[in-house]
Amino acid sequence: MIKRSFKGGVHPLSRTHEGKQLTRNKAAVVFEPEYVCIPMNLHLGAPSEPCVKKGDIVKERQVIANPVGFLGLPIHASVSGEVTEVSEKQQLGPKKVMCITIKNDHLHTLEEPMEDIGTCETADPKKIVERIKAAGICGMGGAAFPLHVKLTIQDEKYADTIILNGAECETHLTSDFRTMLERSDDIVAGLRAIMRAMNCKHGIIAIEDNKPEAIEAMKKAAAGKEGITVRQLKTKYPQGSEKQLITVVTGREVPRGKLPIDCHVIVTNVATAAAVKSAVEDCRPLVRRVTTVTGKVKCPMNLLVPIGTNVHDLIEYCGGYDGEAAKLIAGGMMTGPAAPTDNFSITKAMGGIVVLDAKEAVAFEEGPCIRCARCVSVCPIGLNPAKMKQYCDANDMEGAKRNNVMDCIVCGCCSFTCPANRYLTASFKNMKDRITLASRLGGKK
Repeated sequence: MIKRSFKGGVHPLSRTHEGKQLTRNKAAVVFEPEYVCIPMNLHLGAPSEPCVKKGDIVKERQVIANPVGFLGLPIHASVSGEVTEVSEKQQLGPKKVMCITIKNDHLHTLEEPMEDIGTCETADPKKIVERIKAAGICGMGGAAFPLHVKLTIQDEKYADTIILNGAECETHLTSDFRTMLERSDDIVAGLRAIMRAMNCKHGIIAIEDNKPEAIEAMKKAAAGKEGITVRQLKTKYPQGSEKQLITVVTGREVPRGKLPIDCHVIVTNVATAAAVKSAVEDCRPLVRRVTTVTGKVKCPMNLLVPIGTNVHDLIEYCGGYDGEAAKLIAGGMMTGPAAPTDNFSITKAMGGIVVLDAKEAVAFEEGPCIRCARCVSVCPIGLNPAKMKQYCDANDMEGAKRNNVMDCIVCGCCSFTCPANRYLTASFKNMKDRITLASRLGGKK
């Protein structure tokens, strides 16, 4: 089988040392917390509106917050028990967000299931998209974009290919890998449901070649399933980035400023597809996910946890910190944000927690650009990071825009490869945020 790749990119660690060896052979273990604190901003778009209050007794899978706006999704209780608090709390972002805290009674009292609409092969295609929204399903690979919106396209557009992202190119994380091993049939069934909802004839499951067990498991599950194939990709970061994945798998390029649907492709995550199967066939909303807890913890694990589980509780379940923790990353090492504390909640899109010690977390002093062009050679979008950085350092928003800073996918390849340790990716993210905010404020800086 041809192993495909793309121009640019990096290999953050050697093939035998990607940080994944700590958890790749560990099956997901169910974890039940005493409390969950569920943020209302679990997905991209406006936060959901709580519809329960302190003192209410809720059932697992019960709707506890209603959708707001075009991108809105309902939020469901991930455990049964008493609502102890509905208030703003600090999570990963700079501002506090509204959260619903539930004391777990460990009874698993379930809300009445949603209406039976059939199987992934028999359900009415229109009802599949409705069910995906009702189940609160968003992308579980990082962006948390509501899936029903991605599947609701304008009349003049169409999709002929659905790609499931099983690359999991970030270091250390193995949650998608374990999902492909343990829920391969569910992933294929969910993909078939999405294909039927979009009237697509082609479904492709794309997996990097550092996951041979997952490739074999998905091939076995896909055998005999109409229109589904498994593609083996070269291991390289950011192979799982949406636009790079489309180019590698289909040979098509998403035009600048356009979306994947503009080249007739829809991309979603393998864990998201498994959630679709649960919603369609099992009438279950998205209330749990597999999360990798790894790095400097005494017993790195993959854990199946209720949404809203506190990260501190997960680390304690993994035996606590192995030595003195210096930095905690929510997600993978290349793109995950550093957390100020371990007191925040697992979300639908949080695939892992990585703990670093002082040696691993050392901060380098930024040096002057030596014009080596390594950042240019590794940029998967074909940008000029060195030039963009000049405009960012000068606080020149217009200059940064002219040099395509808004096209940056903030993958971190340029910063990773820079011998002068320049803070390239951080500068670009800050500038992108400033430009976005200025646009919302009518051009004011």
